[in-house]
Amino acid sequence: MQHAPAKIMVAETTPSYLSQSDLMNRALFVSPNTRMLASGMAACSDPGTGDLRSTIDRLFAIARAGGHPPIVVGAIPFDTGASPSLYVPRQIEEPLLADWQAFGFAPSRYAAPKITDMRQTPSPTDYRHAVAEGVKRIAGSPLEKLVLARRLEIDLDSEPDVIRLLATLMKRHKASFIYSIPLAADAERDAGLLVGASPELLVSKRGNKVLANPLAGTITADPDPKRNTRNIAELMASPKDRREHAFTSRAVGEALKPFCTSITVPDEPSVLAAGPVNHLSTVIEGELASPHTNILDLVLALHPTPAVGGVPRNEALAAIADLEKFDRGLYAGMVGWCDENGDGEWAVTLRCAEIRNRQIRLMAGAGIVAGSDPDAEFRETENKFKTMLQALGLDANAI
Repeated sequence: MQHAPAKIMVAETTPSYLSQSDLMNRALFVSPNTRMLASGMAACSDPGTGDLRSTIDRLFAIARAGGHPPIVVGAIPFDTGASPSLYVPRQIEEPLLADWQAFGFAPSRYAAPKITDMRQTPSPTDYRHAVAEGVKRIAGSPLEKLVLARRLEIDLDSEPDVIRLLATLMKRHKASFIYSIPLAADAERDAGLLVGASPELLVSKRGNKVLANPLAGTITADPDPKRNTRNIAELMASPKDRREHAFTSRAVGEALKPFCTSITVPDEPSVLAAGPVNHLSTVIEGELASPHTNILDLVLALHPTPAVGGVPRNEALAAIADLEKFDRGLYAGMVGWCDENGDGEWAVTLRCAEIRNRQIRLMAGAGIVAGSDPDAEFRETENKFKTMLQALGLDANAI
């Protein structure tokens, strides 16, 4: 799958070995078309400030006044009115990336950690009950789809090797959007990192070209090529998954259409391999009516797509708030970058982990539509958790 160009025009370099502590003052973002290592954070978004436009405007003003690269990088929460984790870097590099080793990751000095405790919200039983309740609401209201998430909070006996984690994600998920974003300490938790490998491009913009790649509809990937081919055929033939995907691709196309003079939304989805799972995928391309359209306008028009929210949007968000009973935080929000010209690239914050010392927080969700089976949706979330559990070297069967 090819994504639209979205490059930062700076000299290519090969960085020296990165240490784990280096990441606390750097943002890393690697996609099929972008290689960015943003270093030395000159400014950050203020905790408690939830006006996204004014926050980004303030950060660009700081960048211009300080002579820093006119770029904002970081993560935006699922609730765009909550506080983001956004930064102005002092320096931007495009590390050479002939392969994943070109990032200069040093050999691991960490022993593989072991899980000492784990908490699930909701419990497996309660998650299944929530899915069943979601199906009932779909049958008795205008609600057609909602996405319900689970949260795992894991305690380890030692800190994970985040450098090795990133290297593993780059090696295993070459078509995904690999990221590492610093997280400030809060009243309850230490500073840490948001690390992940999102398969889903929310939107990218370069000049008057715009690209989106909505994903919805999932089946387990199998290491055996023949079984995996059968799984893909089953996914493509599944009425439930095709219906779930159509909600998302149609909504993304409709949201982008007012900004475009032309837009292409394929009638048939393709399949995107994303590690432990396969997704139905639609690549949507458009030409903007004005190159001055800001990518933030596109982000706010699109988010949350039915892939992480539901249909209709307001009814789905109300059901999520009622049934999930926890704050998603940065999960299912957006991670990426934008520049002062209004160009940028934002992925949906999926397949992610918040890592704070020896504590890990993971989240995964599943799309609920008419006919959804609670056991199958629970298994889907388990398979999505495996991306980060396996990359962390943890027992993926522990959940």
